[in-house]
Amino acid sequence: MSQRHTGRLLPCYRWALLASLAAAAFCPLLTIPPAAAHMKGMFKTKQEAEKRAAELKCKGAFAMGSLWMPCANEQMLHKALQNE
Repeated sequence: MSQRHTGRLLPCYRWALLASLAAAAFCPLLTIPPAAAHMKGMFKTKQEAEKRAAELKCKGAFAMGSLWMPCANEQMLHKALQNE
């Protein structure tokens, strides 16, 4: 006794296909280095970060690894970005 194929995917295969498509779509996002997520807000020098801080109407700069971000800390940066 064989089942007749109707051209439709069985429910379990449908979920597997959806999971595969989702993984293929989001996998590249997982390989982006952490610094790339904030590249617009990260600078090589403290002076560049302080210049951006002035544009955001906050003060200072803080180190994030070997790069610099504007404002005194990340909390202040997020607040400044919301007000931009």
